[in-house]
This record gives sequence, C-alpha cells and structure tokens, in this order.
Amino acid sequence: MMIRNLILVFFILASCAPNPPRWVQSLETLPKIEGFIVAGVYSMKDNIYAQHCDNAGNKLWMKYSEESKTWKSGKYETGGCVE
Repeated sequence: MMIRNLILVFFILASCAPNPPRWVQSLETLPKIEGFIVAGVYSMKDNIYAQHCDNAGNKLWMKYSEESKTWKSGKYETGGCVE
C-alpha cells in the first residue's frame, strides 16, 4: 500500500512539473554530425544556436527553427575551435 501511494505521489508531482526550457526541448531534434561533437548550446535573444567542433579544431554553427522544430547549418569556421 505504501509503495502504491509513493508511486501515485510521484506521478502527481511529475505531472505538475514546469515545461523544460526551449533550449532543452531543441536538443531532442539536434542532429548528430559525423566527425563533430557538440561543444555548446547557446540561447541569444530569441534564437538557439549549437556549436560543433571536429578533431582538427574547425567549428560549425547550427541555428534552431522554432516553427519547423529543425536545425539549419550555419557558419563554418576553419580553426574556430582552437584557442
């Protein structure tokens, strides 16, 4: 009986949780790019950007579209991930 009540309380609390931030929701559709790793996700003004880096230190930016729930490839910087 106690376990049943704990499970019930858990579901009630989980259903009342606030929605996650937009940038967290956008990660569900972030594509994996062969040879690149995600170096960061940034929210600037009303836009969400993802920064990808490869082993050679090149940087690729992607921008999230709220309307289509997709990512668009953006600026590519040779050596952009190297300090």
